[in-house]
Amino acid sequence: MTAITQEPPQSEEPQTPADAREEVPATGDAALMSKTEKTLHQQPTADKTAASKANEDEDDALTFDADKQVLRLSQHTSRTYRAFQTLLATVFATLIIILPLALLLGFVYIWWLRIPICAYVAFCFVDPAIDNGIGRQVERVRRLWVWKHINAYFRVRMVVEQKLDPAHNYVFGVSPHGILCFTGQILMASQHSGIDDALEGITFHTAALHHVMKVPLFREYLLAIGVISSSRNSIRRCLARGNGHSVGIIIGGAKESLYTNRGSRKLILKNRKGFVREAIMAGAPLVPVFVFGENDIFQQLDHPVLRRVQRWLQHRMKFAIPVFYGRFGFFVPRRTSPTVIFGRPIFVQKSESPSFDEINKAHAAYLVELHRIYNKYRPVYDPEGDDLTII
Repeated sequence: MTAITQEPPQSEEPQTPADAREEVPATGDAALMSKTEKTLHQQPTADKTAASKANEDEDDALTFDADKQVLRLSQHTSRTYRAFQTLLATVFATLIIILPLALLLGFVYIWWLRIPICAYVAFCFVDPAIDNGIGRQVERVRRLWVWKHINAYFRVRMVVEQKLDPAHNYVFGVSPHGILCFTGQILMASQHSGIDDALEGITFHTAALHHVMKVPLFREYLLAIGVISSSRNSIRRCLARGNGHSVGIIIGGAKESLYTNRGSRKLILKNRKGFVREAIMAGAPLVPVFVFGENDIFQQLDHPVLRRVQRWLQHRMKFAIPVFYGRFGFFVPRRTSPTVIFGRPIFVQKSESPSFDEINKAHAAYLVELHRIYNKYRPVYDPEGDDLTII
């Protein structure tokens, strides 16, 4: 099975206002990251000691689970009901295939729908909602009964290190990408997930690849749950709205999706600084977010020839096509319990034309905080995971 994953524009190297492309000395990054590495080497090596410390520190953080109804359903032992959960989760995981395919079948087999379908597909490419910065959110979609069962299958938990002030707009840097950012979809799409309590007063918009926002029918689902395009205009319009409107950017993009495997903790972040530039231009604090368990939902087929083709597509077309499988060797997602860690906000000085030095320093501070939350919570939520690798 294949899926198209997003490659946000923030992956580009930051540019000066004159679009100069001189190589920037990485002194700010090097100094801060050297300090980070020194700190990381001082982490306790014994798993029990680290886990105990993380548990003590977590007492100061705010933990949010799904609502009681979801928790009760997740403990249901009926084999019939659990099979029903699995079916719903599988449909959810393959919406990007099912919805466009349904439209195509309608075009082929129902002749009187052909003209309306052609008109609708044309509209998908010119719809102003793609770049309006808020999507076309429909609360009725978030209240659908199906979400409580999908939430019960995945059991997402959120840990917020510091309560966020809704008077600010935020740029959430989310890692890892996974196959199709399933955890982010679950959090945003459902009122049962607990995100409305965890980010009280903040309207969270996930940024998706601009081309994905034009995929017929699937785009309607994305717009309804508040997803916006990852174009610069869309992100800037979102942050300019104020009133807590914030954007979540899956920084690693398409390239990082090719590292999606159980236990893999490789993040494409070293030269991804565009999201930092957007945060500085808007004066929006940066919030590192790490999702434990995202890479464990599916296993990716890894073959040298296939990987060369995938990398060529990613380089030429700016999207990747990971070939993956889950339970039973098919595209059934594994029953996991992802945990989303929201780090402490990194406040930046607003600047309409941030310098390379400003961007590098904020980026290095972001990496320091990301390493901190990963090493703090790994003994609790991912004791068998690899060390975090930034590439």
